[in-house]
Amino acid sequence: MAKLNVLQLTDLHITHSGELMLGIDTEFYFLQTLKHAVDRHGPFDLILLTGDLAQDPHADSYQRICRHLSRYDTRCLCLPGNHDDFGLMQTHLHTGKISCDKHLVLGDWLILMLNSQKINSPIGVLADDELDFLERALQSHAGLPTLIAVHHHCIQCGSPWMDTMQIQNSAAFLALIKKYPHVKAVTCGHVHQAFSKQDAQIALFAAPACCFQFTPLSNEFSVAETPPGYRIFQLYDDGQLQSEVFRLPIKMSNLDRNAHEY
Repeated sequence: MAKLNVLQLTDLHITHSGELMLGIDTEFYFLQTLKHAVDRHGPFDLILLTGDLAQDPHADSYQRICRHLSRYDTRCLCLPGNHDDFGLMQTHLHTGKISCDKHLVLGDWLILMLNSQKINSPIGVLADDELDFLERALQSHAGLPTLIAVHHHCIQCGSPWMDTMQIQNSAAFLALIKKYPHVKAVTCGHVHQAFSKQDAQIALFAAPACCFQFTPLSNEFSVAETPPGYRIFQLYDDGQLQSEVFRLPIKMSNLDRNAHEY
């Protein structure tokens, strides 16, 4: 049975001019995570970058990300997170096979990229025009199994401080996609931890960050020594999918766990 091999990377938090964040070089860990994924599980048909690509966005942050991705000659779709400047992303992540395109028909699958950024806020929201785009795309590709990617989470992850920042209109979003049985999964970033849940016919995923991880089930901001990681999807031509998380074989003992730079 034919399948597509899709890599999700998220929450790179690339800093301006290589500055450290929480005591670590986030660009170094992004490169190590990308290399680990490609060496062990590639080649990939598609790479999804699901937001917070830059920490304090500058043109050079996105230019460096673009250079790193271009070495792999793989189709990449990029989403903004709450830390990103989407205008800069559209300018500098728009070359060759790298883009901020919102939809892609790949084999027998539809891939949709939703912008949940709320300007000047860590909270997510799907604007009316974003939901309109989503419904039009689902209606016009009714025969294709669909994977939706978005930065913010649409269900609680179990960390109260982080769950204040999920998509504000999650109920409307979930009600919409449940009307379309060909929606198979939604995957997100933002939470800096992995989860896998089910809501009706839809699988809901989060991917670990490419840099530091948040402590699961924490009442307040807390970082863990869990290593960076990534999520892989295998999308089959009969509409089935499988997904698994992988991590770097290291321990993040050099984190400044008392910092609050997020």
